[in-house]
Amino acid sequence: LPYALAEAEQNFLVPDREQALIWADLVPQMILSAKVPRWWNVSPAQLHWLGLHMRYGESALAESVVNPETRRKVLDRIAQQATPARVSKVAALLEQGDVPEALENVTPAELFLLAHHLIRHAEIEPDAITREIRRLADERQQEVSDEAISRAFGSPKPTLATSYRPELLHMRTFPTLMGYSSRILAESWESNLLYYAALADELYLRPSQLNVMVPQWTQRTVEKIFATHLEDWPAVLRSLRQVGNDVRVEMKRRTEATQQASLE
Repeated sequence: LPYALAEAEQNFLVPDREQALIWADLVPQMILSAKVPRWWNVSPAQLHWLGLHMRYGESALAESVVNPETRRKVLDRIAQQATPARVSKVAALLEQGDVPEALENVTPAELFLLAHHLIRHAEIEPDAITREIRRLADERQQEVSDEAISRAFGSPKPTLATSYRPELLHMRTFPTLMGYSSRILAESWESNLLYYAALADELYLRPSQLNVMVPQWTQRTVEKIFATHLEDWPAVLRSLRQVGNDVRVEMKRRTEATQQASLE
């Protein structure tokens, strides 16, 4: 029933641009991931945990431009999740010093796992982000355990796990194929909620606000997907980041308007 309702709901969404047929299977899964999980009991510490990991992953990519050893570790870890072609593309971009474009080719789920791995195996003096992550791990051990984060920010997987229980499987993104496998592609895409959680932490939103914001952000992400062929699944990532940038601009405008009103 949840999936059938999501399939019906996608028919009321209006794409901004052209979309390939793959989205007919992907969109219901995105809608499920936005509405089945609930965040009333998610703590600010859990939201901050994800935000810190995303920032650490981005910092590691930036550092790898000037540090060959860090670059090797980063690429080795990304290679466990991404296809060889995308790993080679990221490697070339890092060698050219193009960090923004490299980030555009790494999914939020891969950034989270990259940070998780590097922090656990760090052999150097920890920086501010690492110290804060370790502090949360010591003080909020139950809240930020792998199991707790999986329950809070995972997605339902009715095909892969025969369950609507939200969870993170940390698997590779499944290749784009027609038919039944498209459902598996959709369920292996675990980046949306991780990205939205990090965005909410960046904007100092309460976890409970995700119950309203995530469905809205998901709708905007779906409508902004621009793909003209079946293999262009990274269009989801481009749309996701575009919506994040739009939300940042919108929140900044609201803050400035509130400050201006208070001065008047």
